[in-house]
Amino acid sequence: MEEKKKSKSKYFFRLLFALFIMFICVYAIGQNGFIQRKYSDKSLYTEEQIKRFESDVENGKEIDVNAYLVNETVDYSNNSSKLGENISTMITKGAGKLDKLLNSVFSFLFE
Repeated sequence: MEEKKKSKSKYFFRLLFALFIMFICVYAIGQNGFIQRKYSDKSLYTEEQIKRFESDVENGKEIDVNAYLVNETVDYSNNSSKLGENISTMITKGAGKLDKLLNSVFSFLFE
């Protein structure tokens, strides 16, 4: 009887640990933008854009940098990553509320 309880709890904690590792991975990927943020922050110029910029300077036209930038933003989010983001947001909010609650309960110790 006791062996069944141990084996069930063993599988439960293994599953819990695997879910926690998956959550950490999804959270890290969401926070880092899957390396895409690093590349999307850089502005890319093509030969055509450089020629257009030079011709605009020669002609004395008003120059707007945004007119020459290439926007290559790719959205990698899917239902799994959104679920991970929602779970991490709930955990963050819950941890903040728990912190406030514990601080208010035990505030007499820190006076």
